[in-house]
Amino acid sequence: MEFGRLMRRFLGVAWLLFQAHVMGAWGQTDVVIRWVDEAGEPACQMDDAGHTLHISTWMDGVAQHAVQEADLVVDDSGLSAWDGADRGVYTLEALPWAWTLVVDDAEPRRRDTLTLVWPSRRPLKLRGNPAPLVYPEGHPGARLASFTRELEAAQDSLDLDQLVGLGLVGGGVERAQSALRSALDSAASWQADRLGSFAPHSLWGDLARAQVLEWRMGLGASASDTAFSAGHATSDPRSWAQKLASPGWCSAWELEHEAWWTPLEERRAPWRSWAATGEVDSLCQALSWSLDEVHLAMWLGQSQPWSRWAEAWWEIRWRDQCEVADIRRLSDQTQSHLASAQSWGDMRWMLPNGDLEPAWAGDGSWSVWLVTRDGSSAGDRELVLLRNWATNEAGPDVAWGILSVDGDEEGLYATLKKRANVREQVRWVGRDPGWWDRLDILGVPQVVVVRPDGQIQTHQAPLPSEGLFTAMRRWQKLSGSRRP
Repeated sequence: MEFGRLMRRFLGVAWLLFQAHVMGAWGQTDVVIRWVDEAGEPACQMDDAGHTLHISTWMDGVAQHAVQEADLVVDDSGLSAWDGADRGVYTLEALPWAWTLVVDDAEPRRRDTLTLVWPSRRPLKLRGNPAPLVYPEGHPGARLASFTRELEAAQDSLDLDQLVGLGLVGGGVERAQSALRSALDSAASWQADRLGSFAPHSLWGDLARAQVLEWRMGLGASASDTAFSAGHATSDPRSWAQKLASPGWCSAWELEHEAWWTPLEERRAPWRSWAATGEVDSLCQALSWSLDEVHLAMWLGQSQPWSRWAEAWWEIRWRDQCEVADIRRLSDQTQSHLASAQSWGDMRWMLPNGDLEPAWAGDGSWSVWLVTRDGSSAGDRELVLLRNWATNEAGPDVAWGILSVDGDEEGLYATLKKRANVREQVRWVGRDPGWWDRLDILGVPQVVVVRPDGQIQTHQAPLPSEGLFTAMRRWQKLSGSRRP
């Protein structure tokens, strides 16, 4: 098993750059955010950074759905106080950069100051580019980063390629297995010591434990063949809601139940059929699991090759009354709302003169919005096609405009200059991740289509070069808003 695979699944590359924060026993903590560039100067002095950090909180450690919570305003010195932060996992964003933070007050500490670094390198994407975070000395985030480096160095020292080669040649199998067993035994003591430095059943403790399980299982140990699993589940006092809020706990649970379906297949039990038809009693009995455990296995199954059976299970069993099903329903509903038509009527667009007006000002018309920014050659090409269609073929029942995601006024005004005339609508979405979520913006260019009643037809319509106009005719015909 490749080291870090499950960690990257939950925390992404940003986890290895590291990101975190402070808090705990299901209470609240005060955090000071220091936001700087790589030279240590306040990031807000840069025109493209702004003064606002957007906070979103993770709904769960499985799907990683996040809900926009609030904004932190950073002063001219680069500092912002985040008072009373609840325990959990958060993403702080200043587009295009993002920092993932763990808030966990399970260990008594003074108010911590966490340093968010604005990188000088060119971002790869419009959004979600991981950026580094620096922890104060002694912070559990710093300890976990150090522990991660130790695990990686210990694995590198084993020369796994040579061990695999031994196992492929004659009597080398026994020698390779003996070497791996010896490595596991010799590492157990110092790994247990490192785990002991984290508060048990905490967000940081869960992450550390998941890394150890992954390291050991990657060398051939089974989940039950380690002291780091013994008694852990039965001694954990947390509710399902508290466990599922912890990415490390979810990662460890998946590791401990890796390939749970294999024994069922060996007994020729039709577990896929049970999943697809929602046979909960059969699964619970065959696995000796509770309903909550089966629901979690099926939720995690969305990332497995058999995901279609996991999805079929949820279509049938989504009304089940258990804690895991409740949490998954809330996660699904929240994520759906973020990019739902309900959001559109609340939007107010900024006009070029700085005034605001309702988002769907074109009552009674279909509205086609091209999401683009200055410097996007693909966006420029799509704009030409959209303008020609709207002018020559679309008819009076279609309005159109540009949603600018330029990060500053200079980019916005460069986009404005591309208008053929002042009647072409240009609205500024800018850098606000909350509205990016509501519009489900995945990239540039993108097309959002709004029906005459103000409801969103789709957030990702085909581009003009990929069939938008044919799709528009079909939607208009189905709605009865266009004469045949």
